[in-house]
Amino acid sequence: MDKIVYISGKVENGKIATEITDQKIADLIASKKIVIIKNLFTAQQMLELRTSVFEWGKTTPLATTDDFRSNYHSRKAKVSNIQQSPHVFHDYNFNNFSKLPDSLNKKMFSVFDSLRIFYNSLTHNTAELGVIKNKHYFHPQLIQYPEGGGFFGRHNHNLLPQKIGFILALSKFGTDYKAGGTCFEIDNELVSLEGLHDIGDLCLWHYDLDHWVSQSPLNNWFNWDSDKGRWVATLAYFNPF
Repeated sequence: MDKIVYISGKVENGKIATEITDQKIADLIASKKIVIIKNLFTAQQMLELRTSVFEWGKTTPLATTDDFRSNYHSRKAKVSNIQQSPHVFHDYNFNNFSKLPDSLNKKMFSVFDSLRIFYNSLTHNTAELGVIKNKHYFHPQLIQYPEGGGFFGRHNHNLLPQKIGFILALSKFGTDYKAGGTCFEIDNELVSLEGLHDIGDLCLWHYDLDHWVSQSPLNNWFNWDSDKGRWVATLAYFNPF
């Protein structure tokens, strides 16, 4: 698909390096291309991260409201207040790494700090991880779309302040999940990443594009307590207050 650009990349000394310049990547995204950096993180690192987060969630009470200053997780099956879009997923939100168990803290930091540095380079920002009073700040998040009906209906976001969306795949297509993926509409054309955005790949996109997550197969049993399904990580940037 000419709407998708694939490039290779790797993480070196905590920083993301690709075969083209960061400015070229930013220019591609500005032209409404979907950029996928293939195999940026290893499958083993992605598996360890999502497994550790799932285990953390088992010992952490479910939140009933969003708390943008702390670490929390919640099961959402509703129509979103902001986007007015239906969705079913389990989200894990991390606004304060220092409060996490040491092992999980290290796993989160090794992934999200490299994403932070890369995001800052692409958007000419200087933001750090952690809550920043009266300013925009990063909201590291993992999302599980469970087997048996996990999805996110069509929605969009304001371009600013985020500018560029990040979606990191934490699950292996065909093994961890059989169907489902992020979809975009670009210039009246459907662009589906199902089967194309695989474990360890980072998807970058112009933040105001209409997008949605297609449903996991309904022939599987739905179970909130299972870790099965499609997992992704995102790095949102906004001031919730």
